[in-house]
Amino acid sequence: MATPPDSASAKARIERLTRRLQRSEAAREEAEAILERRSRELLQANEQLMERESDLRARLERETQHLIRAQRTARMATFHRYRGSRLAASPAFNSLLGISTEAKPSEQTLWEAIHPFDRDKIHRAEAEFYQSAAAGIDHEYDCRILRDGEVRWIRWIIRKEVDDQGRFVSFIGAVQDITEQRTSERRARALALVAERRVRQLTRLSDALRESRRAAEAALRVKADFLAAISHDIRTPLNGILGMLDLLSLDALRVDQRERLGIAQDAANQLHRYIEDIVDMAQAEEGALEYWPRRVDIHRQLEDVIRFWQGGGRSGPTPALELETASATELTLVTDPVRLRQILNVYIERLAERGMPIRIGTQRRSGRLDIRLSCPGDEQDPLAADPRRWALLQRLATTIGAQIRPLNVRARAGVVLSLPLAADEASPGVAYDVSGVQETAGPRLDRDEPRVLVVDDIETNRVVLTQLLQVMGYVSDIACDGDEAVEKVLDGDVAYDAVLMDLRMPRMSGEEAVACIRSTADPRWQRLPIVAVTAHANREELAGLRARGFTEAMTKPVDRQRLSAVLRRVLDTASLDGASDVEALPDATARAQDEALPAPIEPDYFRTLFKPLPASRRDLLLKVAIDDFERLIQELEAGHAHDSADEIERAAHSLKGVSGNFGAFSLMAAVEAYRALPPEAAAARLPALREQVAGVIDHARDLFASLDSD
Repeated sequence: MATPPDSASAKARIERLTRRLQRSEAAREEAEAILERRSRELLQANEQLMERESDLRARLERETQHLIRAQRTARMATFHRYRGSRLAASPAFNSLLGISTEAKPSEQTLWEAIHPFDRDKIHRAEAEFYQSAAAGIDHEYDCRILRDGEVRWIRWIIRKEVDDQGRFVSFIGAVQDITEQRTSERRARALALVAERRVRQLTRLSDALRESRRAAEAALRVKADFLAAISHDIRTPLNGILGMLDLLSLDALRVDQRERLGIAQDAANQLHRYIEDIVDMAQAEEGALEYWPRRVDIHRQLEDVIRFWQGGGRSGPTPALELETASATELTLVTDPVRLRQILNVYIERLAERGMPIRIGTQRRSGRLDIRLSCPGDEQDPLAADPRRWALLQRLATTIGAQIRPLNVRARAGVVLSLPLAADEASPGVAYDVSGVQETAGPRLDRDEPRVLVVDDIETNRVVLTQLLQVMGYVSDIACDGDEAVEKVLDGDVAYDAVLMDLRMPRMSGEEAVACIRSTADPRWQRLPIVAVTAHANREELAGLRARGFTEAMTKPVDRQRLSAVLRRVLDTASLDGASDVEALPDATARAQDEALPAPIEPDYFRTLFKPLPASRRDLLLKVAIDDFERLIQELEAGHAHDSADEIERAAHSLKGVSGNFGAFSLMAAVEAYRALPPEAAAARLPALREQVAGVIDHARDLFASLDSD
């Protein structure tokens, strides 16, 4: 049976409503499930938040405690205030300001804490802060407070906050005890003032020192000029005295005359050495004096000393000198007789002031010879109260390797001079050949009577030199200045085998004359031996003379033995066309290519300096010297590479000193010439200088090897 339309419609509607209801139930169930899930999540989140809040509270509490402790350690406290509220501060605020911990910070308590002297200042600062202080930046105020009866300094650091209309909202700040900081700052300022004052004082002292240095340098130049002048003025007449005494000794004399002549020669030689000592000590206050050793008969030396004093050796009463009989035994040692006599003379003079007989005796002990000088008395050392004289005697004793000690004998005053007996122990100083220069009977040359030109503006010097040459078998001519010497040499009418040339002469000096002679193209004049005879030069200056064209150089006074030895060397060298191992230093710009170069190191100087030393000591000195030469030439090259004038000057100065100390006088003169060149020319000269240094090193090795083989 068919369903009515109304029933079918109702049924469809019921079904549709049923489906809607089902969907609603499902949605409700799903919403309930979501709500439950969300509730559980919220509950879990709330629990986590509460746990985190607890952790944050604990952490905040810890940080707060740390901050409070840090503030207490730093003597600092914090504070703040909002508009309309009271001042709030950290726990350290009250204790920092000296306020009771139970009291609340207020304007009254703050005013009571501030020192009365600073209350007006703080009152004005407070008014300015509220009225015109900029917001958002820190403002600092320092004042004093009274805390427990003690004045303390505190610093307020406050920042103000305002609203959009510029009205005050709040402030926050910190207060800190700066008493120790201010004390430290005050001390630092005081130290800075002291330092500034010291700097000003040092600046004034530095200026005064520079001025004093300039004055001292000027005084040294004046002293050097004076020494040069007085040395020349004394050496010139002394040259005549010694020369004439030497010539007089060649004549036939009676025994008493020869004895008096010997005393005069000894006195003149001592005077010569005294003059050299004065110049040496004026130029260098410390160090050993020159040492000229030879074999000395001690008994004869002591007899000569006694004869000198008893023959009028002093202006006062003649001292009574007695040589002990036991001292008459023959004994020879190597020493410098003039230095030895200097020491003996000083003590004899001092002991003679007592007016008592002086006894001189000798005694050998343990490889040494003791010379005793004594007279009756109690004073142990006659020179104990004269330190300057004692210092000079110590220098003299050091020079000859001697020791001075007081005489330890009851009721006698005096000293003991102890000398080494071994020859290799008697060479402490820089010296000449120990054997001395042997006198020659005449010149060694292929033809008889070589001709020598004597050039000197002093007639006494000309007479002495010509007569000495005559005695030695030479023919001589004279010239009174450099101009006349150049004319005679280059004229060609007379062929000279050698020239003895003074330096300081009128019209033309000796150096100018040598430059004129060497500048000619004729190889005869370039090889002509020219010996400088000067009263001015020391060893360093002599090396410079050789580098400027002189074959050799010698100082006045001139003695016959030295003159003979020098002429023999230069004439032998000339006769062999330069093929010799002598010390001649030819002019580097005018020498012919076939002439021999100078010895890089003077052999005599070298042997005297290093032969007395043990082999191990010599090896060490050789190594040190080679290292110094190589290092200094490298420093010169580095100075040119860096274009540093200071580096170049330091290295050149050191290289010159090392060269002179080692006996490389030609290198020393080359370095001095190098220092006088402009930078470009000096750089161009550097390779040649390095080659010369290498030659010195090779020659040093050969010389040391020869010492080992002797």
